Amino acid sequence: MEALRHRELGQPSSPTPEHYIAVRLSTDAMRVLIVSTQFPFPARSGYERRVYGLARELASRHSVTLLSYARPDQLEDVRNLATELTVTVVERPLIARRQRRLMQFGSVVSRTPFAVREIHSDEMQSALNDLCARSSFDLIQLEGSVLCQFTFPANVPVILDEHNIEYELLARMRTGERSLLRRSFSGLQRNRVRRFEERCWLSVAGCAVTSAREEPLISSIAPDTPTAVVPNAADIDYFHSLNELVQPHTMAFTGVLDYRPNVDAALYLVDEIWPHVLARFPDAQLTIVGRVGEAERRRLRRPSVTLTGEVPDVRPHLARANVVGVPVRIGGGTRLKVVEGMAMGKAVVSTSLGCEGLDVIDGEHLLIANDAAAFASSVSTLFEDAERCRALGSAARALAERRYSWRLAGERLDSLYQRVLDRHARALDPDPAVPPIS
Repeated sequence: MEALRHRELGQPSSPTPEHYIAVRLSTDAMRVLIVSTQFPFPARSGYERRVYGLARELASRHSVTLLSYARPDQLEDVRNLATELTVTVVERPLIARRQRRLMQFGSVVSRTPFAVREIHSDEMQSALNDLCARSSFDLIQLEGSVLCQFTFPANVPVILDEHNIEYELLARMRTGERSLLRRSFSGLQRNRVRRFEERCWLSVAGCAVTSAREEPLISSIAPDTPTAVVPNAADIDYFHSLNELVQPHTMAFTGVLDYRPNVDAALYLVDEIWPHVLARFPDAQLTIVGRVGEAERRRLRRPSVTLTGEVPDVRPHLARANVVGVPVRIGGGTRLKVVEGMAMGKAVVSTSLGCEGLDVIDGEHLLIANDAAAFASSVSTLFEDAERCRALGSAARALAERRYSWRLAGERLDSLYQRVLDRHARALDPDPAVPPIS
C-alpha cells in the first residue's frame, strides 16, 4: 500500500494524508458514502458479502464512495474494487490473537464496549473529516453500530445498516459458549453493547435490518427512527447451478472460521452430528469451506473431513455436495450461507436459528433440525433420496430469485433513503404555506 500513498490512483499526483489513500471516479446522481470496518473485496465473510453486494447494487444507480479499513497486503484488492466504486481506505494492520486477548482483558474495566474500542482510530476520523470536507454527500451509511462512535457532518443524514442486533448476538454467545471465561466476557459486553446500540438507534436518521423480526426491537427503543428490512441476499446470476457432478454422500459447510458462531457450528457438526451420519454412511465426506486458523484446523481434522481453507470461489464446492449444512447455534441477522446455498439450487439442512429471519418453509425450501441426531437423520434422508434433493433445491432457487436478490435488497434500501431524505428536507425547509405555531 506504500506505493499508493500521496497520490490518487488513475489521477494526477496530489498529496493526501499518509495514513490513507484515495481512489476517485466521476460522481453523479445521489452521492452516498458507505463506511465499513472491513474491506469487502473479495467478499469472503458474511459481513463483507453484504457490504459488497449492497455497495455494488447502489453503485448501479448512485455515486458511491466506500471508506473502509484495509490491511497493507490488500493493495491489489483496493485497485480492483476501484474499478467499480470510489474507494478510500485507512490502513489497519491485522491484530494478532494475543494482542486482541490483551485488549479484551483491558476492556473489562472500561464502560466502552470492546468492539467499539477495537474499531476506533484517529486516522479513520481524519479520513472522514477530509472526505466530507471535499465531497457533498447526500447520505452516509454505516456498516455496523460500532461506527456510530465517529463524528459526522450534522447536515448529512446517517443510515445505520444493522448486520446483526449486536447485543442479541452476545446474549446468544453467552448462552452457547462452553468456556466460562467466554460466557462471562460475552455477558459483561452484552450490557454495554446494548446501551451503546440503543443510543445509536436514537441518534441515526434511519436503520436497515436484515429481517422483519428485528424491526420491532429497534422501534421499541427508537419509535421515531425510520426502519426498513433490507435482506441479506445473493448475486443470483453468480450463484446458480453449475455443471458439476454431484458426489454421493457429501455435505458442504461454508464460513470463515475466525468468527465465533461459525467455529461453534463447525465443531458441533464434526463432533456431534457427523458421527451419526458416518454410522449410516461410512463413505460420507464433509467439506468445510473457508478461512481457518491452525488451532481450529487441528480441532476439526478428521479422516472424513476436508478443510479447504480460503478459496477464491465457493461455488464448485457447493455444486459437488449432495447437501449444504447450516448447523448454526449462535448468530444474529440472517445467514448468507443459507441464501447462497438456496440460490445454487442445493438441498439445505439448517437449524431454526440458522435460517432465522428468512421466509422459508420447513420441508418445502429446506429441512430444519435442531438436535444432532435429527440433523444427521435429515442429512441421511437426503443422501438416500436424490429426487427430494432436487425438489428442495428447485423450490429454494425459486425463492431466492423471488425474495433474496441484491437487486431487491437495493430497491428496499433506496426506499429507506427516500424516506430519510424527504424527512430531512422537510426539517430543513418546512412548508411555508403552513403558519408557524404561536
